[in-house]
Amino acid sequence: MGRREAAAGRHAVSGPREDNESRNALDAALQRLGQAICDPGARAELDIADLRDFATECVVALPVGGEGSRLRAVTDALGIQKNAILLPNGESLIERTIRMYRDEGFREFVALVFHGKQSIVDVLQDGSRLGVRVRYSEDPGMPIGRGGAIQHALAGGVIPRDKSLIVHNPDDVIARYAGSFPRDIVAAHLDGRRRGTVATAVMVAGARMPYTGMRLNDGIVEEVSAYPFVPIPAHIGVTLFAPEVFALFDELFDLTRRTDFEGVLFPRLAREGKLYSAIIPTESWFQVNDPKSLHALIDVVREETDAVAPIVANA
Repeated sequence: MGRREAAAGRHAVSGPREDNESRNALDAALQRLGQAICDPGARAELDIADLRDFATECVVALPVGGEGSRLRAVTDALGIQKNAILLPNGESLIERTIRMYRDEGFREFVALVFHGKQSIVDVLQDGSRLGVRVRYSEDPGMPIGRGGAIQHALAGGVIPRDKSLIVHNPDDVIARYAGSFPRDIVAAHLDGRRRGTVATAVMVAGARMPYTGMRLNDGIVEEVSAYPFVPIPAHIGVTLFAPEVFALFDELFDLTRRTDFEGVLFPRLAREGKLYSAIIPTESWFQVNDPKSLHALIDVVREETDAVAPIVANA
């Protein structure tokens, strides 16, 4: 009997228990994968005074120069960059991000702009309306990616070299987060600094696949799982940098090509053991990059607004 015939024979005599085990094998394998590649370590803690001390010596950079091609049906009609899209509570994506950090003591922000620059400037101005200071660094004539945009801002003095830096893509929205997101990621970063790292990548422990997954055995599909959770840690577009890392931006990035730092800087830091991690719940990360994800965030913001309204009404 050949290999395929033997496999077919096994399928023919499988009982209910074996079928159930077979159907669960994909989830079990994914769980083993998660255990093998994701050990987040102990959760770091940080008191509010230390967070405020860190915030006074930190700048938050907001990359908002991309075209946002998958949302162009929305943004082109409005003539804006996607991070200027207004949410149901009246604030834009970029204002939401600034508010989150401002409420924890951060006051210095840099908007890395290019496409749709004026719509971002119109929303933020100098930041005083939000109680912060906003400066701008514009890509020099062409999009140069986040790596190039940060290097350009460093070279121009818009990002100071003697302060820590948080880079947060405002379309990577944090919502339904229990506690303080800035406090938790700074706690992890400072824990990593004590262990000799110079950067911290904020990530989720895994995410659901946007399609149906299958498990195969000798070519035969034995298990089907719609949108399985794949436990591979994934960067969410938020990174913390110590000043020591800025020399690597000078070394690795230039202004002649478009380069994101995840594919160039992260592998270098990982090889040297200088990249740390901060894990957040997957359900608190909303990546707004298409109409479907935008509508999902709008629903969340409406929930937030409805939850606050009764408190305001009774105040």
